[in-house]
Amino acid sequence: MATTGYTDTFGRTVSNGLGTATSGQTYTLFGVATQFSVAPNVATIAISSAGDKFGFIDALTTDLDITGQVALTAIPATNLATVGFIGKLSSTANYYNATMMVAAGGAISLRFSKVVGGGLSTIATVATGLTYVANTFYNLRWSIRWSQALQTNVLQSMLWVVGGTVPGGWMATATDNGLGFYVAGTNIGIMARDESTVVGSVSAKIQNVVQRSYNLPIPATSDPMCYDPAFAYPKQEALESLADAVDAAMAGLDPLVSLAGLFPRVRISASNVPINTAGLNLVTFAAIEFNVGTPTNLGLDSQNISLPVGIWLVTFEMQLADAASDFIWVTINGNSLNANIVDMRSNPAHTGDGGVGGTVHMSVPVIVTDPTTPQKCSVGLTPNNSATTYTITYMALSAVKISDYFV
Repeated sequence: MATTGYTDTFGRTVSNGLGTATSGQTYTLFGVATQFSVAPNVATIAISSAGDKFGFIDALTTDLDITGQVALTAIPATNLATVGFIGKLSSTANYYNATMMVAAGGAISLRFSKVVGGGLSTIATVATGLTYVANTFYNLRWSIRWSQALQTNVLQSMLWVVGGTVPGGWMATATDNGLGFYVAGTNIGIMARDESTVVGSVSAKIQNVVQRSYNLPIPATSDPMCYDPAFAYPKQEALESLADAVDAAMAGLDPLVSLAGLFPRVRISASNVPINTAGLNLVTFAAIEFNVGTPTNLGLDSQNISLPVGIWLVTFEMQLADAASDFIWVTINGNSLNANIVDMRSNPAHTGDGGVGGTVHMSVPVIVTDPTTPQKCSVGLTPNNSATTYTITYMALSAVKISDYFV
């Protein structure tokens, strides 16, 4: 049963970096490259200098539930050392982390921290009553999600030795709204920090990382970091069984091939895009999220989707952070097309939508009749205050051919 968007077993050898995760994303490093390495089945971060050291990927989601096996090569001689995860990272100056913290003497605690505007602060520290032995791997699980009802982030974590008994519930819980709904990023990863007054030579080790895309437990496997869902979540066992049965029924099918001729589509996206130029800004997209090969050979570049003959539904979605101005105009345009103009609020002074920042989801039908000239579709953003930097926390442009259903 596939429940993850980010997994890494570290089954590779890499020097001066972390390479590419098992799930396909390439790590970006924060720290000196020589402090990162991967040997088969384990990643190492040398924390022999002050400050956070981490590698991250874009999971395309702000909420997360992640588990991995963590260890330290030694007990710190002074103060403490931490190893764990980062999440909701929008930049290297803004993110949350959850770690196993080991103090001088070996006392283990669970810690939640945040970096906002480059400043590190502790959210909560919870003693576990455990004593660390160097090079012992523990399973660390961290869940962080935005609660619309509470208007805050809810952080929860638990820790148990590999091969040991899984705790019956969360061991540490805290809330924090330092990185709110509109400013939290979608990057997650692995991290370590030496907080000693005299930085030592401790290294952190991480293996078997699994990020769940929803808060169901991982099905039981031979891996000691996984556990039987009936143990801690007996009411979800039936749901797990149903999902496994669906997966089994789909195992012999290739949905990409079967959908290619019936439902051609393409999707490109980007995140954390600044807009601060007067006039029309044609946005540039960074990633192809979903591109099914079709008989019509959909074309795309960094700013456009090129549509061949047919009737298409072009959709744009965007999440905008709070900005010190009133609004921004959003258009889908290309060739002679200029449709669906949206006036999107970005400041509390601009009334009418009941919130700060916001999201937009707009669609326009596009009819293409000329077989020699594909219809190019792009997105234009026009700020009403060019002195302010708008931050597009996430955006995506997609096109779906709907005329095949009319035949």
